[in-house]
Amino acid sequence: MASKVVSAFNGPITPTALEAWLGQCEDGFAIYTSTKSDKTPDLDIPTKIWLTGTHLHEPSMAAWWNANRKEFLKLASWDALEKQIRSRFMPKGYKLMALRSFFLCSQGKSTFSDYAAALAEARNGVGPSVISASVYKYQLLFHAHPILVLRIVAIPDFDIDSIGFDDLVALMNMQFESLAAEGNLGRLSITARASPAPLSSPARLPFLDDTERDRLSAAKGCWRCRKIPTDAGWVPHVGRTCPGDAANGVQPGRDFIPGIKTEIAAGVFLAADASEDQPEYGADEYAEAFWAADDSDSE
Repeated sequence: MASKVVSAFNGPITPTALEAWLGQCEDGFAIYTSTKSDKTPDLDIPTKIWLTGTHLHEPSMAAWWNANRKEFLKLASWDALEKQIRSRFMPKGYKLMALRSFFLCSQGKSTFSDYAAALAEARNGVGPSVISASVYKYQLLFHAHPILVLRIVAIPDFDIDSIGFDDLVALMNMQFESLAAEGNLGRLSITARASPAPLSSPARLPFLDDTERDRLSAAKGCWRCRKIPTDAGWVPHVGRTCPGDAANGVQPGRDFIPGIKTEIAAGVFLAADASEDQPEYGADEYAEAFWAADDSDSE
């Protein structure tokens, strides 16, 4: 009976996977309640908690359950166990990061089906109770390929508020395939390839590992463009205020304030850039790093 009500969770321990599994647990309880016969026992709170805990098969989660099983079975509700699972295994700030991923997700040069799938995954990381169906539809439409957006809004009697989400996905996918077949996406794709590399494009710079991060921090340099105060054209900044480096395909940081510029995003943005977590440096620290580097070069 247990395996029919709750499926096993084998990992990975990610917000998306955990959200999906916890939702499946709730669905399983609801299905059992609505389909059981009169002779079948109800699922009381300890039974729901027991079913959930014994199906945590991921090793670290199984160990956590086994160590605290007696206390968990005394909880007043299944929601209390769900809250403890989230508190223990969801990364801190995951909801804000998931929201950022959702609202930065755009089609760029991806196919529409890939874009819709990426957006769905980003929403699942937050949950439908946070992002309403209307917001979901607006994001899907207005972050799609610019020409596709124009094609959709030009449809007579198109009403985004009344159309269902699945119908909107089907309509946009059909229109995208039509545009591709007509060759009307080619010009914009060429423009996108000629523009600076987007955040989600493969970076030309090497991966920012701990050693490189420590080197840049010691020199009061930038985690994003990897430049330091002694490099030509340096202006004091950190990752989130980075002006970017077009030569190396580095986009400006999120808080950089350039002149107004219009360009076509060329990728699906899903994850926050770790370089934007870099702390600020003081003016005296920049000066100290500059003179230290100058002394080193003169030796």
